[in-house]
Amino acid sequence: MKKVGLVLLMSLILGCGSDEKPEGYVNFNPPEGFDNYQPTTYYFIRHAEKNLAVEDNPQLTFEGIKRANYWGEFFKEKELNSFYTTKFTRNYQTLIPILHYYKGEPDVYEPKVDSLFSKEFWTATHGKKVVVVGHNNTTPEFVNEILRKEKYSEIDEKTYGNLYQVEIDKNGFIKDTLLNFEKFQLPKEIEKELEYLEEAGFDDQEIPDLS
Repeated sequence: MKKVGLVLLMSLILGCGSDEKPEGYVNFNPPEGFDNYQPTTYYFIRHAEKNLAVEDNPQLTFEGIKRANYWGEFFKEKELNSFYTTKFTRNYQTLIPILHYYKGEPDVYEPKVDSLFSKEFWTATHGKKVVVVGHNNTTPEFVNEILRKEKYSEIDEKTYGNLYQVEIDKNGFIKDTLLNFEKFQLPKEIEKELEYLEEAGFDDQEIPDLS
């Protein structure tokens, strides 16, 4: 009986010494050089509407350009300081109007199974406000990895307006919110610029530089 009690006590001691954080908290310690967690905010979006007629690395459609410009307006006052995109053209094009306001440079990430929210990514983004442009499968999976549970399912192919906001506070506690912006209104000056673009004979195959 004493031996059983000793084993249980040792298990509790070892458990208390583990780096594993309880569910609801970020599963990494503050990066080297930080004694405490710094408030960190992630915004995860899917790339805007793509040209479905093209299989190999399609670009945005005209509607996708509108949405990309909307995201630029939406994020321009969010005080972002870190930007991530996959290598695909449609993702980078979605990010361009956001980068325009911040004059920032994007980091390219490779979506890999079970390695989206890595310790390296956490170290690079800790204490920042970050926008991540992904895909209909990688975007919710990225959020799920931070939460450490399968909360969000793959985004429907016809849905482009999801915004997943993930906030980590000074205690490492995670708060997540899902918003949807399928319907959006652009400022009149941007609407006019896009109208000129459409009148000029816009071709989905030839996306202009939005910067």
